[in-house]
Parts: sequence; structure tokens; C-alpha cells
Amino acid sequence: MKNTYRKLCAVLAWAVIILQYIVMVRGGEFGGIAASTLSYVGYFTILTNILAALAFSIPFYKAESAVFRFFNKQSVRAAIALYILVVAVVYYALLAKIHDPQGLSVYLNFNLHFLLPVLYILDWLIFADKGAMSFKHLPLWVAYPVVYGLFTILRGALTGVYPYPFLNITELGFGGVLINMIGFAFIYAIGGTLFILLGRKMTPKLT
Repeated sequence: MKNTYRKLCAVLAWAVIILQYIVMVRGGEFGGIAASTLSYVGYFTILTNILAALAFSIPFYKAESAVFRFFNKQSVRAAIALYILVVAVVYYALLAKIHDPQGLSVYLNFNLHFLLPVLYILDWLIFADKGAMSFKHLPLWVAYPVVYGLFTILRGALTGVYPYPFLNITELGFGGVLINMIGFAFIYAIGGTLFILLGRKMTPKLT
């Protein structure tokens, strides 16, 4: 059941990710293919859904491969669950009211911000091993969104394009963006702690 579930989710995830890329390129909002591609991978939502798609795809990897070993790690699967949960929460709490997708984008947006996060979190809750996670993983879990934030700020300073308003230095200033980044770092640290505690709670103790 686990492998079947993950294969079906992988097919859905990759279909949504590819279709979203095609829609963005064809829309021409960000320029040509190169500029559109750079903008596409500049969204935390896209990068995190790609991670989830890679994790869903684990039944297709060879068990001895480095990719299989990496995405089979308890800490990695839990980290992705944390990231994609934040993607959903932040979108519906902060971004949905200023985002107005049209046409096919309505369905792709629903998948990227709701359905795929729910499917991945269910995968983590039902199928993933959880007992070996440690609080020592927290700095690594927080590093990914922090590095993303720093890259986005640098890219925005060079291009004037900021994918998210809470990282827009032009509008908020460096101090405002720094406060937002610190806030998000705390959210990821607290969320990671809760995931670890939940994982330990859900893991049967050997007697």
C-alpha cells in the first residue's frame, strides 16, 4: 500500500510541477524561458513541492542509491513535511488574499498549496519511520529556509523581483525583512521541535 500510495502521489506531484512550469513560461509574465525558469525556481512553494515529489518518488529509486538513502532518512522526510506544512499555512494565512490565479492555474494552485501538502503530511503520519529523529537536526532544518531567504533577498536586490511580499526589501526595508526572516526561523524551529516530539510520541516504545 505504501509504495502504491507514493507512486500515485509522485505522478500527481510531477504532473502539477511540470504543468505549472509550462503555464508560467507560456504566460510570459517574467520574460523568456530563461527568466521564467529562474522565476519559477525562485518560489519556495515550487522548490518544496519538488522536494516532496522527490520524496514521493522513492519507490522508483534503487535501494542502494544515494538518492534513495537520502530521501528515506527520517530527518529528511520530516523536514519536508514541516516545509510543505508551512507552505500551506503561509499561503492561506498571508498570500491567498492577494493572489488571484485564473484558468488552469486555479487547479494547479490548489494542488501546490493544499492537496500535495495534505498528501505528503499523510504520508509522513502513516508511512514514515519517526523514532530516530533528533533535536540535533533542527539547525539543518532551519538552514534551508534561511538560505532560501538570503538568496531571494540577493536576487531581488539584483533584479528587483521578489516572489513574496514579506521578503521585499524595496517595500519593507532591510530591517523589516530581517524581522520577518527571524520570525520564520523561529516558526521552523518550533515546528521542527513539534514534529520531533510528535514522531517520538507516535513511535511504539520497545519493552
